Amino acid sequence: MAWLTGLLPGWFVEWIRVYVVPFLKVQVRVMARALLTGMTDTLLFLSLPIAISLGSQSVWNARYELSMAQQAQIERWSSVAQLIAYREDVPPVVPLVLWYKENSLSEENPNNCEGIMGLYTAVSTGALPCFPPGPQTPWEVIRQLQLGTHVFKTYCPEITYTTTDPKLIKQCYLYYNAGPRSRMNPDASAYVMNGYDALHQNMVLTDIQGRQHRLTALGAWPVHLAIQAQLAQRGEPAAAPILLAPAMLLQELFDKVWTLREGLHKKGDHATTPNGGSIVPAPPSSPTCRAPVVQDCFIAPHTDGDVTLRPNISPLFIAPSKQGELMCGLFPGIDLIPDKASLVVAPMPGQLIRYTDGNGNLTVQIENEEWTVWIIGLRSYTAAEGAVTTGAPIGAVSGAGNYKPGIHYAVYDKVNAGFVDALSFVPADMCPPIY
Repeated sequence: MAWLTGLLPGWFVEWIRVYVVPFLKVQVRVMARALLTGMTDTLLFLSLPIAISLGSQSVWNARYELSMAQQAQIERWSSVAQLIAYREDVPPVVPLVLWYKENSLSEENPNNCEGIMGLYTAVSTGALPCFPPGPQTPWEVIRQLQLGTHVFKTYCPEITYTTTDPKLIKQCYLYYNAGPRSRMNPDASAYVMNGYDALHQNMVLTDIQGRQHRLTALGAWPVHLAIQAQLAQRGEPAAAPILLAPAMLLQELFDKVWTLREGLHKKGDHATTPNGGSIVPAPPSSPTCRAPVVQDCFIAPHTDGDVTLRPNISPLFIAPSKQGELMCGLFPGIDLIPDKASLVVAPMPGQLIRYTDGNGNLTVQIENEEWTVWIIGLRSYTAAEGAVTTGAPIGAVSGAGNYKPGIHYAVYDKVNAGFVDALSFVPADMCPPIY
């Protein structure tokens, strides 16, 4: 720099030293401070939505009964499992449930020679050779699924492809685990019931070799229901997980505020409406949308029993404007769609259980001593798992023409052991119009 200053007049160099250099020093400090502030603001701008998304995903993932990887396996193998179930004449999700219970839906044989379906008896008696450990081809997975499902049917020949009776299905899962001569109550079996509700947590399992294990994995029956709930709503996710979880939680918060704004609150053993009226079950003689339809997979409901347990109010807070056809399937029932967004309420008292999958599909089950209802297709939950009263807000839907427009409503009669016409339980003043 000396050669450059030598070319400049002395007075100009002195002027730069006195006036320009101090100014530049001050500006460097200001610029550095501004740069640091800008970098901090930028990091906050980028990290805040990422933190919200990751936090939301963590909350949402905690609601899954089955992991995302297991849900992906269910989607991948559901068609094959349904075909195997049809050939062996067992309920459609049984092969997947057995696979989950024995090997967590992994396509890799464990080191115990029993394969992915836990075929201990067949291997130990020599009926089947040892299944070598390691990854398996899709064709070998199919073969083992068929072998396990065949054993299940052999142990429980009374079950069929169309069986919906929970007692029989749970009994058959117990036979698969403990042998067809087992006389244990399935509701006391950790293999069958662990994780179903608050009364069936961390249950102790005694395996076929007499060893005891305290379980954390779900039992066969809650897995059966979770897979059914997922497959009943098959479709593409509404958004990528990074967006879906925050959006669902925000919608849930909005709908919880909505329930408060509507004035729904508990009073005694039932809920009240904004105008002070009670939401209580109507007696069996009260008018409903129609007489029960008895056909295909629907039976006649029982009419005696405890009237307070009966699902005698509409699950929609406002009357639906559309109804679907009565349909069989994984949850035989009917679609109910309101014109506009509506809260969804518990149609009867009981224990509420929630089923959530990675595509944003929400299902609620409510069960009491005489009835079980499923409400499928919610856009949000507004009630936690546990006891609910008749009329308690449990979720919301968006109305016709929107995402998650309405619900699929299914009612199971535990006394007569079969699904019944859900519309025959909806009060006459809440019926959808007939076109």
